[in-house]
Order: sequence, then structure tokens, then C-alpha cells
Amino acid sequence: MFEEEVRRHIHFAPAPSWVKELPFARPDLLDQSRAPWGLYTWLVDDQAKLDTRPHRYNRTIEEVVNLSALDYLANVTLPFNPYYDDLTIHHIRILRGNEVIEVDVERRYFVMRRERSFERLVLDGRWTFAITLPDVRVGDIIDTALTLTGDPACFQGEITMPMPLQSGIYWDRRHVRLLVPPERKLNMKPFPLGWIPPKVSKLEDGYSEITFEDSHVHECDYEYDMPGWVIPARGFYASSIDTWERVGDLMRAGFEGDTDYPQGLLDEIAKIETEHSDVRDRIVAAVRWVQENIRYFAFSFGEGGFVPRSLKEIYGDRIGDCKDVSKTIAAMLTKMGVESYPALVDTRRGHDLTNQPPRLGAFNHCISMCYHDGRTYWFEGTSSVAQGGDLDHLAQYDLGYALILKPGTDLIRMMDRPAKLEYEVREVINLPAKKGEQTVIEIDYVYRGARADAVRRDLRYQSLSSYVEDRCALFSYIYGMNMCAIPQMTDNRRLNEITINTHVTTDNPWQGTGGHKIFFSPESGFDYVLEDPEGRRRFPFHLGDVREGRITTVIKSEYQLDWPLKSKTWDFGGLVLGYTGRKTSQGFEAVREYSVRRTWLSPDEKVALDNAYPEVQDYDRLTVAVSGRKPATWLPSFITRAVVWAGVPVIAVGVWAVLTYLL
Repeated sequence: MFEEEVRRHIHFAPAPSWVKELPFARPDLLDQSRAPWGLYTWLVDDQAKLDTRPHRYNRTIEEVVNLSALDYLANVTLPFNPYYDDLTIHHIRILRGNEVIEVDVERRYFVMRRERSFERLVLDGRWTFAITLPDVRVGDIIDTALTLTGDPACFQGEITMPMPLQSGIYWDRRHVRLLVPPERKLNMKPFPLGWIPPKVSKLEDGYSEITFEDSHVHECDYEYDMPGWVIPARGFYASSIDTWERVGDLMRAGFEGDTDYPQGLLDEIAKIETEHSDVRDRIVAAVRWVQENIRYFAFSFGEGGFVPRSLKEIYGDRIGDCKDVSKTIAAMLTKMGVESYPALVDTRRGHDLTNQPPRLGAFNHCISMCYHDGRTYWFEGTSSVAQGGDLDHLAQYDLGYALILKPGTDLIRMMDRPAKLEYEVREVINLPAKKGEQTVIEIDYVYRGARADAVRRDLRYQSLSSYVEDRCALFSYIYGMNMCAIPQMTDNRRLNEITINTHVTTDNPWQGTGGHKIFFSPESGFDYVLEDPEGRRRFPFHLGDVREGRITTVIKSEYQLDWPLKSKTWDFGGLVLGYTGRKTSQGFEAVREYSVRRTWLSPDEKVALDNAYPEVQDYDRLTVAVSGRKPATWLPSFITRAVVWAGVPVIAVGVWAVLTYLL
């Protein structure tokens, strides 16, 4: 779309008659503590007329409190999608004391295509309306009002919108007003932290008016490490859809009915069937073919963010987004006689979808799935590397709930899989007590499942030596000068397991001077799941995928090692840590394990983990401490006396001999 056509979707007009324009007069006092970013928000007003082609009005009034916000407020940018949006600017005003300065927006504005997601290989076709306001000063108030009209045609007139009533900054006043036509039913559900009770009234034209009004709205709490499904603000969902089946019917329309397979794709399917007699192997081969041959790139122009392209376009270009590759996998498996469909998921809030109302904006990603031998398998077609493993060992990502795009669909739980051992370290340390002998450390790093796929992905862009370079740097930091041998790797593609072996030799592995010296084992046991203590917490804590890890340390040494032998377990609900130690004929063996049983900890569980942090750390990195011998303070004086008393007779005899000879 060219700029001239984009400008046809930009209009300038007063606010429509259905909008209730709120009066504004600046109070005499402004609380500076509520403007930490240099701006103060007096009003955020959202109004919507939810017709078949919806109208969404927004008015924002913000004051420039100090210079830190001047550039931000003096440059107005409004992104919109001209493929289905019409943007109407009602006014942009500068309020300076009692003076109202109307900005000539129509003369000063410009449009640009910024494509903010291009680095993530996404072209969404959005344009940005921009204007630099003239002569903005500290103390000025910027009053902006606009309306966006339209929705993608594939929504078929259905409405879906989340509406926050709180944000990360302070709002002096918050106003929301929805006009619902009599023929439309609007389903509303508050966010987990609640909402402002709405006022509902019936207008003369039959529309229902739903109003939310609040003042002195404090900024919401936020914790950077909370799960993506946590919404730390008050607000609500509004949707004209009441079942997930309806969502599936709308979204699967673009996936169904494409039976025009390109000949090249049919040839690839035939080749897979010829090379693999087992259906299980055919499924894996089809998934890998897509991962290896369809390069990720998203052309999300217009409805491209919701509707996939045709099989001919995907195969011909050999590029596609998540919808395209999922459609291709499902089409290939269907042609092979395997029941397969694309499925919609949310990578951030997927585990919480059952607590949300059915709505079109509930998903941000598309994958594929199939049924085989009574089991359900899920496939990530956008993987940048062909996944390892047979069908039983192919990594499957648990994204919570999914909506399979088939008739009569509903949300289903993807999987309730137990934690699997995905990362393992086995370190054997030969720690000699004799001087002059080298310390030899042999370490095996074992990666399984998704961790093995991640290693393969990294090794596409660097050598194995470069991949373990950070480990060698760590060894140099701990042990000083050392020799880190060239690593060796074994890749078991069928079991989806990679083992990397490395040797480290050092002449002086000890830390400390004087009376004590300390040896640190190379690998920590719980670093991968431990975070620094925080104290008070309000929201859950994100742990990542369900998984297990194990670090086994064997020390062979003549030193008397005083390590704890009693097994220890810390159970924090979603996370379990364990330690086991035992003496061996050659020294000592310790095993440290962690098991992430769910993807998050509750606030109470995280506080319990924080309280146990000092104790857990004692078992995290194993140490060998050797006390040096205290110097014998009596020894120097004893030697001196011995020399003196033994030397006096010798000297006397020598003097006598000399004198006798001379005389």
C-alpha cells in the first residue's frame, strides 16, 4: 500500500455525535510525586460504539511536568492499519494557562511505514500517523482526541477487546463508555484483580450504555519475573462471542478448503512415504521437512495476521509464518492419512485461557497437531532447526491450552507431562594431594529434548569450541591458568540427546593463601532455578518450562573430605531441590537435583524459597577446604641455639690449631 492510498484512510472532523465529550479544567494543584516520568496524565477516556463496523474513540490529556517528557509529548505518533482501519483526528490542542492553541494537524502531519517488527521477520503493514507539535513548553497540556473505525473482515462483525482500567502510570481520571446495539450481546468479565462496577442504562435509540468512571487511579504493581498470564491491573474483557467453538469457526475458515496441492509438495510427500514405511517416522519426517525447507517470514498485511496463504504460495516462496507452516504440516500429514489440524495457542497466557472469556484476541501463535495410536502430538513448525528425536522423543512444548481448528472445537489442555531430565552434568575431579601433580577434571554435559534442539540451533552459527568458550572462561576464572581440551560431542538424533565432553587440567586449582586453601567444583547445582532473594512478593514467580536437571560431582582425592552425607530435600510446591552425598573408596560423590513441576511458584512458595536461599546456597557449589599447618614458632630459636652451642666448640678448636701452628 502506497502513501497516497494510506492518506485516504485519514480524516479530520469533530468528534461524532455519539461521543460524550468530557469537560476539562486543570485544577490548581498537581501532585509532582505522581509524575516520575516527567508527565502527568489528567484524563484517559475510551468510548466505543460496537456496531458491525466498530468505532473506538480515545481522548488523552497529559501535562509536560519537566523536560524529561518534553520530547515524548511534543511528538505524537499514532500507529494504525490502513488495510481495515480508518483514522479520524478530532483535535490536538495545546493548553497553556487560559489559552487554547489549536494545532493545524491536517497541514503538519505526515505518515510513515515503520515496520517495528521487521527485525523479528514480521511485516504487518501498519503505518504511523505522526506530527511534531510546535512550541511545546514545560507546563503545557496536550489534549489529543481521535477515532479508529474498522476491524478485519474475517472477524465477521464479532467484537473482542480487553480494556484496562489501570496502567503502569498514575491517571488522574479514567473514563470508559461502551454503546452496545440492541441486536448484539456483549459478554464481559473482569480481570483477576477486579474492575470498577459499571453503570448500565438504556438509551432512547435502543443502545445499551455501559460506563466505567474512576479518579486518582494509582499505578499498578509490576514484577518483572511474573508469568505472562498475570495481569497486574484492574480491567475487563468485552466480547460478543460466548463459545470457543465460535472462535474456532471464524479462525479455521482460512485454513480449510485448500486442496490444491502444488506438484512439488506432492512429490515431497511421496518421497517421505517411500523412504519411511512406519507412519510414526513419516510424521516426524514431514515435520522436519517443513522446519528445514520453509523459512520463517511473516507477511501480515491486511488479514494476513489471521489468515494463512495458499499452499501454492507457501511452497513456491518457501517462506511462511506460524500459520503457513502449521497449515503445511497439517496438509502433508492429512495427505498421508494422518488426522492433523492447525491449533491456536498463546505463548504468554496459554495456561490461563480457561479463566478468560472466549475471544478472538486470545491467541498469538499457531502450531500443528495430529492424532496417532490414541495419542495427541504437538509440533512447532517455526523451529529454526530441524528437531531431533523420533516421535516419542520429539520435543513438545506445553503452552497450556490450545484451540484445535476443527469443527466442534473447544479449548483443550495440551498435556500434563511430568518433568523430564533435560539437562545433566557429570563431573569427575582427580584432586591430588602431592605437590607437582596436576588436577584433572572431566565433564560431560548432557542435553535432552528441547535443550538438545537449542544446542543444535546454536551450533549452526558457531563451532563447538566457541560454544564451550564461556565454560573455559569460567574455568580460567576459578582455577587461573589451565588447559581446556578440545571438546568432543556425540549427537543421538533418535533419542534427541547431545553429550559434550571436555577435559580441564591445572597445576594450581586452589583459591586462597596463607593458612587455608579452597577448591571449588566447576558446576553449580541450582543456579539454573535460583534467583536472588526478594523478600515481599505479590504475584507468582515464573520458573520456565517443566523440566529436571541433575549435577553429579565425583572427587577422587587423598584429602579427607568433610562433605555432608545426609540427604536433603527442599519442597517449594512448584520446585523441588535435592542433595545426596556419599563416600566412595576413592573420595566422595554428591548429586544435586532440581525438578520444576509447574511453570510458576505462588508468592508464598517464592518467599519460602527466598528464606531457604542461604541454606540452599551451601549445597549449590561444592568446595574442598584444606587447612594449612600452623608455623612452629619455637623452631627458628631452636635451630639458632643448636647452631650456636654446636658451633662454639668447633670455633674454639679452630682457634687453638691456628695459634699452635703459628707459635
